[in-house]
Amino acid sequence: MKNIILAATLIAGSASAAPPSATGSGFPGDMGRPTPEGPAAKAPSIDLALEAAKAAVEACKGYHVGISVIDANGAPKLYYIPDGTGGSHAYTGFRKAYAALTFKMPTSQVSALAKTDSTVAAKVAADTNLLSWAGGIPLKVGDEVIGAIGVSGAEPSSKDEECGLVGVNKIKDRLK
Repeated sequence: MKNIILAATLIAGSASAAPPSATGSGFPGDMGRPTPEGPAAKAPSIDLALEAAKAAVEACKGYHVGISVIDANGAPKLYYIPDGTGGSHAYTGFRKAYAALTFKMPTSQVSALAKTDSTVAAKVAADTNLLSWAGGIPLKVGDEVIGAIGVSGAEPSSKDEECGLVGVNKIKDRLK
């Protein structure tokens, strides 16, 4: 057993030493860039992220939704995939959360803005990690965006946003 653990540690260590691809690994949410060095990015605590995710799932009862919570740098903090839900919903939730973080507004507003602002539309089209369907909501402390939550799996996507707002409202007064 010790050999297996050691081998896994060596493999993981050598994989992390390789330089990241400029385009990412192809996995949703892999932006093809290393995590910035220095102190950890601002983000909700894992306990608050999980609480928000569970509240969003409860609000979307009857739907199979996946939830993603990301930090202020756009790195995943939590992927929450309840039993019976396809994992792709968490990846779609990531893309919605990343768009909300990037534009510092809910993705329903990004979608509306993209219809009238060609710069916004071009930015969304150019980055496969951005998805402007409703369901991505920034997490704020005052005016500072410290992360975002993305919900995917309810139809129409405005229901995703409605459920995400329940999660955000559950924790917003405790964000730091």
